[in-house]
Amino acid sequence: MYDLAAINYYLPLLRSSSVQWLSDRMWWISVTPKAHQSIEIDDIHEVLAGGTPPEVRQEDGYELPITLHCPIVAFFVHRYAGDGTVSILNLSSESTSLRDYCRALSSGASALGIEWGGKTWEAIAYAEDGDIVAYFPEGFSRELAGGTNPEALSQELQFIHQFSEDSPAGVVAQKAAALAILEARSGLRITEEWLNSTHEVVYVDSVHSGAIASQPTIPNSPDVWPHGKKSELLFWIIDLLVAKFGFEWPGISEARSAYGSGYVPEEALHTEVMDRTLRLGRDWLEATNEYESSAANSELMRLRWRAGIAIRVALREIEQSNPKLSSLQLAKEALGMEWPTVQQHILNL
Repeated sequence: MYDLAAINYYLPLLRSSSVQWLSDRMWWISVTPKAHQSIEIDDIHEVLAGGTPPEVRQEDGYELPITLHCPIVAFFVHRYAGDGTVSILNLSSESTSLRDYCRALSSGASALGIEWGGKTWEAIAYAEDGDIVAYFPEGFSRELAGGTNPEALSQELQFIHQFSEDSPAGVVAQKAAALAILEARSGLRITEEWLNSTHEVVYVDSVHSGAIASQPTIPNSPDVWPHGKKSELLFWIIDLLVAKFGFEWPGISEARSAYGSGYVPEEALHTEVMDRTLRLGRDWLEATNEYESSAANSELMRLRWRAGIAIRVALREIEQSNPKLSSLQLAKEALGMEWPTVQQHILNL
C-alpha cells in the first residue's frame, strides 16, 4: 500500500504560496520499461516532441516559457529509479492530453500518470504497450472510468478516495495522495529545492503536443531516399519559407550555410532560432487577444509562427542520419495554396 506519510509531506507543499502553480496545474507521468528492456531518453524526447527533432536545454530553476505566455509546452525529464523508470513532468501547459502521452510513452513499457489544472479536472491514467488500461478523469471519478481494465488502478483509487472531494481541503488531499502514488512509482520526491535546480527541459510547440506529427501526402514516398536527396528538399523548403515570410534571421542563414558546407552549426544558432520562434508564437497569441486585431492579421501571424517552426524543425532534421521530414507537415499548413508547388518540386527531384 502507499505511504500516508508522503501525503503529509505534499499537503503543505501544495498549499505553499511560493509554488502555488503546483496545486493549480500538474502533469506527471512515470514510465517503467518491461522486463529485459530499457528506455532511451532520446526516444522519450522524440515522443514528447510529437515525432519531430526535439529542442532540449539545461535550465536553472523554474524558467519556463509559461512566464512569456508562449504557445509552448515544457517538460522536465529525469531518470530516477534503478529499474530504469523515467519521470516526465509538465508544469507549463493546460492543454496537453494525459491519455495521449501515456499511450505514446508506454510502447514496450508501462506508464502511470496524473494531471490537474486548466480545463482538466483531476485525473489518473495507466497504459501498457500503447493501450490505455485504466483512466479516471474529472475528480478521479469512478463513474467516468475508462480503459480496458479499470480495476488495474483499484488500489490507487482507494488511496485517493480516502479523502472526500466535497471540500477544497479534500481536493487538495486527493492531489497529495496522487503525488504520493507517483513518488512511490518513480522514486522521485518533488521539493522546492528540486524545482529550483538544473533540469533537462524539452520544449514542444503546442501544435505538436499530444499527438505524433504526421507527414502530408506527397507524390512519391521519401522513405527510401538517400540523405543527400532529403537534405536537398529540406534546404529548398527552408529557402522557400524564408523568402515568403521574410525570415532573414542571422541564425537561420548561418545555420543553413554551415550545413551547406558540411558542418554542424553551433548550438547557439539553434537556440537563437528557437527563441525567435517562441516570440512568433507569443505575437500570435497577443494578436488573437487584442480587441482591435483583425481576424486576417491573426491568421497571418499564426501561419508565420507555423512557418518559423517548420524552418527550425527542418534545420534540425538536416543533421539527422535518416530525417522523417516531419517539417513538411508544418510547411504545408504555412504555405496553403502554394503547397502544390512543393509537390511538383518533389516530383522533379
